[in-house]
Amino acid sequence: MINKILNTFGTRSLSAVINFLIAIAVSQYLGPEGKGEQGIIIATIAFVLVFSNLVGGATLVYLVPRYKFSLLLLPSYAWSAGISIIAFGILWAFKIVEHDFIMHICILSVLNSFTNIHSTLLIGREKIKASNLVSLAQPLIVILSLLIYFLLLKEESITAYIHSLYFAFGGSLLISIIYMAKTFGKLSFHPVGEYLGVIRELFRLGFMNQMAHITQMMSFRLSYYFLELYHGDASVGIYSNGIQIMESIWLISKSISLVQYARIANTDNRQYSQELSVKLLKAGFFISLMCIIPLLILPESFYLFIFGKDFTGVKEVIWILAPGVLVYNFSIILGHYFSGIGKYHINTIASSIGLVASIILFVTLIPQYVTVGAGIATSISYAVTSVVVVIFFMREAKLGYGAFLPSRGDFDVVKGLFKRQGK
Repeated sequence: MINKILNTFGTRSLSAVINFLIAIAVSQYLGPEGKGEQGIIIATIAFVLVFSNLVGGATLVYLVPRYKFSLLLLPSYAWSAGISIIAFGILWAFKIVEHDFIMHICILSVLNSFTNIHSTLLIGREKIKASNLVSLAQPLIVILSLLIYFLLLKEESITAYIHSLYFAFGGSLLISIIYMAKTFGKLSFHPVGEYLGVIRELFRLGFMNQMAHITQMMSFRLSYYFLELYHGDASVGIYSNGIQIMESIWLISKSISLVQYARIANTDNRQYSQELSVKLLKAGFFISLMCIIPLLILPESFYLFIFGKDFTGVKEVIWILAPGVLVYNFSIILGHYFSGIGKYHINTIASSIGLVASIILFVTLIPQYVTVGAGIATSISYAVTSVVVVIFFMREAKLGYGAFLPSRGDFDVVKGLFKRQGK
């Protein structure tokens, strides 16, 4: 187990570094406005993806040990394609993004969704390394493509970024198909009646699980659209760089939770799952704290040097987001505990409450305080969501607040658990 977590952490760390380089490249060559457009495009693709994952999302990890993969794959494909078609109509009708971007967003969403389905099925079989490689391919291909466009072809436009996404999403999809063939073998077709039973289960579990991700995503990214509405693309560019830096801290807990989720989904020992989750939470929280401190110490001049002289305010966003980002580690680890035991509705309740808080604060703070207001609203939303998850977990595990305090030997116990699981 420790090897899988380290592999996941290493892969996600490398991905975070590459994504940071992408942010730098886009910022330096396209400026705040171009970075803002990039932020809106990738956020909109992410929104389409969370709705696609109502069928074919993280619940596949829970269902893979219980159903044939071919019964899960085709319904997931069909749903993803349908959602992208619906998204096209909504984006066109409500003018949420520029019309020139809509078709690209929908096509890229389908490619990304298919890749995500494959990656999640691989995780369900605990093929963590394969899933990590698929995930790493995307940012790697993006940065290589951007360097070719910006440095060799001298094409400094948002179109270059969109083309890079096509190369990246297409390449990662191809890699995921290869791993799927190796892991699951030949795709089989089944009677319609068998699909109907699985589809009902996909919707039943997927709806509750993915509603948590949908409300979570809205809490995290609606700020982009409010900023664009009130203050333009440049404010989105500045804020998106700050939030990208801070959310990279979560790669620690997300790396842990990915393996934690697969492990809990494959065991019926509830007490073991609870104890493991608390110990992993403590480790993830401490490491995250150690990573946040240097980001707070770095001077504003460093961020201006990295992104460009027009990105004043990035450090301010980082400081404001820091408390919420740190506390949100509780939601990541404990939320995956509830997903692993099939209680997806708890994450939905928590993230919905966080969403309500964020919308109220976005409307109240962003018009007057711009990126600072967006940061305050988002940080509070992180904290509110985490508090709700902790309350539910304490009731589930019958624990007091003292269980989350660091104790002597915590890390030795975690290491011992990893060793026993790795054997």
